[in-house]
Amino acid sequence: MLDWRLWPMIKIALVLLLVIASAVLTNTVRFRRDKKRFLGALTQQGSELQRTKLQLQETKDRLATAERKLGFLNQHETTVEVTAFTGQGTFASGLNTKRSFAVPTRRLPEDKVLSVALSPTARRKLHARFNDYIVLLDRYGQKMRLARFVDTTSAAEVRPVVDVFFAKQEEARIFGRQHYMAVNISADNSPF
Repeated sequence: MLDWRLWPMIKIALVLLLVIASAVLTNTVRFRRDKKRFLGALTQQGSELQRTKLQLQETKDRLATAERKLGFLNQHETTVEVTAFTGQGTFASGLNTKRSFAVPTRRLPEDKVLSVALSPTARRKLHARFNDYIVLLDRYGQKMRLARFVDTTSAAEVRPVVDVFFAKQEEARIFGRQHYMAVNISADNSPF
């Protein structure tokens, strides 16, 4: 038989056992809840990492494309003289310029595609064919103008000249002749 003097110790042991069992059960429940939360956070961070890796790859691809384009521009740029030209709607070669864009101010616009005539030397240096697109870069390379090769200047011109049609004669005189860098972005090996 059980001694009645041991009964208080048994009670204490049972209470301790219940407290320990409750703590273990609570910890188990907390562990499972924390495990689910941790796995959820880990999964979310994994998907964020995948998205970030994808964005990084896209950025690397864009950077590589930009470097290729910049390398092409630097490798193929040619110094040209851009001259303002008026002449009752004709280029230096005498052909009509009705379809060309006339520059209305003494500065070349950045948002329009200029129609230009190239001298034979400029045409050779730029390896340009009719309707090729030429990028004109100012002296500091900060501003670019897009031009389309639509005509040629007189065959006697030996300098690399790009003629731009101006709407008003006084604007053409003010613009005069300026030095630009030119690149034919319609070339066969162009990344544009």
